[in-house]
Amino acid sequence: MFKRLTIVALLSVLLASAKTSAKTYTFMISDGAVAGNAQLKPGEYHLKLDGSQVVLTDQLGKQVDTTATVQTADHKFAETSILFSSVDGTTRIVSIRLGGSSYRVVFQ
Repeated sequence: MFKRLTIVALLSVLLASAKTSAKTYTFMISDGAVAGNAQLKPGEYHLKLDGSQVVLTDQLGKQVDTTATVQTADHKFAETSILFSSVDGTTRIVSIRLGGSSYRVVFQ
């Protein structure tokens, strides 16, 4: 009986840690920009990376629906940085390099 309780407890801890394995990154933009198909206002944003899933939320905690893919670089990025482009007067976020990881989020 004790052995079963121990196994159940260990599985619970493993499942809980798997659910909290998502890493959140914070970035700020000073001017409005388009990320994928979403228009972002100036301010602070949180990007949660859970495997290949990207969840973007604004400073009020509202989820921003956009399209993005996760790519892996061959080295870790020292800090979080944003690559912008300007097309026809519109500022677009091309990608975000996630500091402390080898992941880059690319917006379509």
